[in-house]
Amino acid sequence: MKKLSFLFLSLCLSLAAMAQSNDPRVAEIRKMYTEAKKNIEASERKEKQGQPSNITRAVSNYRLGHGAGKVTTTYYFNEKDDEELERYFFQPYFIVNNFNTPGNKYYQEFLFDEEGDLAFYYEKNEGNETRFYFSKNGDGDEGLVHEINSSSRTIEPPFALRIAHELGNAFHLLMNREF
Repeated sequence: MKKLSFLFLSLCLSLAAMAQSNDPRVAEIRKMYTEAKKNIEASERKEKQGQPSNITRAVSNYRLGHGAGKVTTTYYFNEKDDEELERYFFQPYFIVNNFNTPGNKYYQEFLFDEEGDLAFYYEKNEGNETRFYFSKNGDGDEGLVHEINSSSRTIEPPFALRIAHELGNAFHLLMNREF
């Protein structure tokens, strides 16, 4: 019995250690995430008060097979100055995707750094969670510096990067009129 409880305790401590990272980029991303969540709260308060809030939502309601599907994509963005073009443009710093389709409900978050590159990806799908922390310059395996999974990967890093890129392109077409 003692061996079994020791083995269980060792397993729990190993899993907790795997979830932690000493990589300075992970600490930087966690700080960015906390700041982004504060900005999102402030933007949502402004939105409720009828003030400009730098939030854009795209909602898709559609029929998929025998049931209704709904996807809500929410963009939180900042205004940036482009000195070369002498104009401003909008850049998302956080994107949220909520999917509610027949037999599949999942949630995604994308956090972008100052350059507009994906820094962090989070997904919750049927109770499984995946977190990817990406490097600034994309070194290593798809730029991945750390990952946390509740069971097994629900998505691969290149696919998370691709979705982030496609959502970013859609935002720029919509908000910056980059046709």
